[in-house]
Amino acid sequence: MKKAFLIAGALLFITILNSCKKEQDERDKFAGTWTGNMCFARSGTEYSTTEIITKSKTNSAQIVFTNSGRIATVNGNSYVYQDFSATQVISGTYSGTGSIDGNIITETGLITSDNALYHGDLGDWSRHLTRQ
Repeated sequence: MKKAFLIAGALLFITILNSCKKEQDERDKFAGTWTGNMCFARSGTEYSTTEIITKSKTNSAQIVFTNSGRIATVNGNSYVYQDFSATQVISGTYSGTGSIDGNIITETGLITSDNALYHGDLGDWSRHLTRQ
């Protein structure tokens, strides 16, 4: 009988400990300073970039790219950007996704424009970032 109470007590203790464990925030793996290159497929343009990624204070599923103000929603080891406008190198509306593998983030996306001269698809972009 004592063994049964001892085992039941131990199981209860383990259950309580496990329920108190803090869940890991999947955004933690993205937070930090990152450097790399951004490439534009159509023009062949490439430039160096640095990003500081933080966890959104207003949305527990989002990360913020503080240097550019971009926002992305995280799901596991990947994220999807909210569409954003940019006037650097190629002006337009950017969409895209990113994924992390260790200390490397790889992003890809598309640039579109409503400009009458360049209406539609302006080409693909990609970026490879390394944690600093």
